[in-house]
Amino acid sequence: MSNRPRIVIVTGLSGAGLSTAIHTLQDNGFYCIDNLPIELLWDTVALIEAGDIFAEAGYAFGMDIRNAHFAADFPKIKERLSSRVDLDVLFITAEHQVLEGRFGTARRRHPLWAENASLPEQIAEEALLLAPVTKSADAIIDSTHLQAKHLREVVESRYMEKGRPLRAVQLTLISFGFKHAPMWPVEGIHDVRFLPNPYFERLLKEKTGRDSEVQRFVFGTELAEQAFQKILDWHRFSLPNYFTEGRHFIRTAIGCTGGQHRSVAMVERLASELAVRPIQGIKISVVHRDL
Repeated sequence: MSNRPRIVIVTGLSGAGLSTAIHTLQDNGFYCIDNLPIELLWDTVALIEAGDIFAEAGYAFGMDIRNAHFAADFPKIKERLSSRVDLDVLFITAEHQVLEGRFGTARRRHPLWAENASLPEQIAEEALLLAPVTKSADAIIDSTHLQAKHLREVVESRYMEKGRPLRAVQLTLISFGFKHAPMWPVEGIHDVRFLPNPYFERLLKEKTGRDSEVQRFVFGTELAEQAFQKILDWHRFSLPNYFTEGRHFIRTAIGCTGGQHRSVAMVERLASELAVRPIQGIKISVVHRDL
């Protein structure tokens, strides 16, 4: 394996998905700089070579038509860069009619906007100016028929470490008591107030759902086991799909009356079960709001 820095240049037609690609690489451990001026490129590379900028997976520069000399000078830039780093040039394109629609939906100006030029003319001019870059690209992705999540998948399939995605969904499991305050914002709430309450047991009242005695009491009925398995099954089903969708964090709240016993025991066991059989790309943290 080469010891040279790994650099990806993300470029292409405006509106084709350059920002999505940059964000995907950043989520997978790349140090990303969008719209890096040509004038700063070589100083940035020198900092990387000196070890002053560290990235786990590599470095990604978003460079496009906003850089005045980028397209015309790109063949020379690539040749010079390739002599110093492991370089990969990713070019993202899309059919011009699709780009017109995306600009219309986003209500943003094209980078080559001019009062005397129509949007189709601006898109065509950009494609013409970027022709030298297109010819030099190591990979070309056509996003015409890709949703953002599918474009992320294509980018990840090219650049992320095999078998070890660096991007992760942060799952926060939260226990709380309904009597204290509502729980929000969260993506899901499970109410377990229908389970037997340890609060009314003299020896358990002052303990919490972290204590083994309380946990044995909470899960001492078939009803509690059924409820827990349904919550666990839902997480095992939904979390891989949240990862595929490109979510960054999910918050699940489990509530009981006071937030001391049943909800705490449920969250503790759920975190433990998910840790025993980890789901790829999911990181777990626990918060007991009212404990």
